[in-house]
Amino acid sequence: MILLSRRSVLAIAAVVDVALHARPTPVAAKVLAQRHNLPPRHLETVLQALVRAGVLRGVRGPRGGYELARERRRITAGEIVRAAMTV
Repeated sequence: MILLSRRSVLAIAAVVDVALHARPTPVAAKVLAQRHNLPPRHLETVLQALVRAGVLRGVRGPRGGYELARERRRITAGEIVRAAMTV
């Protein structure tokens, strides 16, 4: 049985949340943190690691946030966990 770290579970939850809610506009880190009851600064480090790994894409501006960097079916859970562990 493989146990995932809290950071890995958070990263998977963040990517799933972005995949579900980023259709018309990107998901802001603040909104994502509110949905998961986390401080935004803690979540931001995980999100930046996912951007560096090419899983998410950061969108700047007043309506900015995060969206998937590529199609949902091309992103694996293993890739997300490896990206989360690089933080």
